[in-house]
Amino acid sequence: MLPQLLVAGVVSGAIYALVGLGLVVVFKATRVINFAHGSVILLGAYVCVTTVDRFGLSYPVAGLLGILVVTVVGLAVSELAYRRLLTAPHMIQVLATLAVANIINGAATIIWGASSYHFPPSERLRPVMTSPVVITGQQLLIVAAAIAVMALLAAFFRWTRWGRAMRALSQNEMGANLCGIRTSRVFAIAVTMGTALGAIAGILYAPLTLVDPGFGWLLIKGFAAAALGGLTSLSGAVIGGIILGVCESLWIAVLPALWAPSLSYLIVIAVLLVKPTGLLGTPVTQKL
Repeated sequence: MLPQLLVAGVVSGAIYALVGLGLVVVFKATRVINFAHGSVILLGAYVCVTTVDRFGLSYPVAGLLGILVVTVVGLAVSELAYRRLLTAPHMIQVLATLAVANIINGAATIIWGASSYHFPPSERLRPVMTSPVVITGQQLLIVAAAIAVMALLAAFFRWTRWGRAMRALSQNEMGANLCGIRTSRVFAIAVTMGTALGAIAGILYAPLTLVDPGFGWLLIKGFAAAALGGLTSLSGAVIGGIILGVCESLWIAVLPALWAPSLSYLIVIAVLLVKPTGLLGTPVTQKL
């Protein structure tokens, strides 16, 4: 039983890590927690399940289409809303993400309603390993995607021009501007990348559960993972996600499952009290 619980925890942790990575990408470049991230996760899942169920597209094609649609939405939101608030106080920027979240959630409810959607039976959900644990192809895909995304992001921030620009902007905005870095362009790239990562998380997790207006609850899990690992650390978000997923899995084994959701909140509170920077994060100073 323990090996199966650990595998389930790692799979859940990989999803939390993907959500956390999207939050970290935006925070590294802007120092803003994007609370609209849960809404783009929901939107990606809705687009994917709709194109598979109603239009008969294959899962990979539907997934790519979902990522494309959500990325376009993220870019539009960045240009129409966030870009106009680059010089606004930090709290105003955070409130703007909450407003965007409500708008996207409302639009999704109008389009898809309050009903639950599910993927038709698929080979991806059949067991591919039976000893000593049962693992499905979708679960393996989730873990592999989390590892691949972290590696690609690490390479992006280390070796690409815009990745280095994001790091510079997060450390010293005035100095970055004096060096010729375009704040608006970096902000747009960060928000768009974060949106795409949210879509990926929603698309990968959707076949394992029902897609409904409450699907955005993954934001809380991703934020807990990012806070645990450090809001400025990509590897910290992955480690935090795995720790959170495994702890939740073991928690359910010894305590009522109804209590499991509270674990995320307890972890966030504990991290803020004991080590606000997280396991691998670095301290920053932010004026409100």
